Amino acid sequence: MPNINPGVVFWVSFLVTIAIGVSTGTLVLTNAVPAIYVPAVTAWCGIGAFIGSAFLTALARAGSGTQSRLAAAAAIPEVTNIVTTSAPMANEAGDKVVSTAEVKVTPSTPA
Repeated sequence: MPNINPGVVFWVSFLVTIAIGVSTGTLVLTNAVPAIYVPAVTAWCGIGAFIGSAFLTALARAGSGTQSRLAAAAAIPEVTNIVTTSAPMANEAGDKVVSTAEVKVTPSTPA
């Protein structure tokens, strides 16, 4: 499962919000777009908003997987170890064990 860049989610959400505004008439296109194109732009924004919101749902699901959560934890500078087996590490330094649930981790290489 790929890690989801939060910047991608932000910009897709931003574009979907604009498309929703145009398609519902909240964002008026008068004098911004030639009058002959307003109905077509409004219709295509509605289609884009629908597809974009479905894509955002898929991104949310992809970002909620175990691999993404592990990558997010590993990105925190204070995290020194991530234990992913049911046998907690012997820890003499007093580190806290958050969970003993066994998690299957498959290493991925950046593309």
